[in-house]
Amino acid sequence: MATTIDLERTRGDTQRIILRITDASGAAVDVSDWTAFKLTVDPSRAPEDGTTKLEEMTGIITSGGLDGRVHFIPSGTIAAGRYFYDAQALDSNNEKFTFAAGRYTVIQDITKA
Repeated sequence: MATTIDLERTRGDTQRIILRITDASGAAVDVSDWTAFKLTVDPSRAPEDGTTKLEEMTGIITSGGLDGRVHFIPSGTIAAGRYFYDAQALDSNNEKFTFAAGRYTVIQDITKA
């Protein structure tokens, strides 16, 4: 089951999103041999297909993966609003695992540089 983590971003920001994958006891999961990390943002909580997605980010293992961390770099192009996301990967058994999901809120920025 995915861990619920709500994310809030400021429109235009491209600072990486770092997620840490843990087991039921809270210990980091070794993700060094996991692949195909994706974080997808969509206006619908339960889209029927991928046609409505606003962004799909490819994840990069951080620090070799032993600490369970992976990061995603957003494009910064999503308009201010309230959306949903989930994050998935293929685990060491090559099985798809949704490890995080929740609200993805983009707030309006003030500085337009």
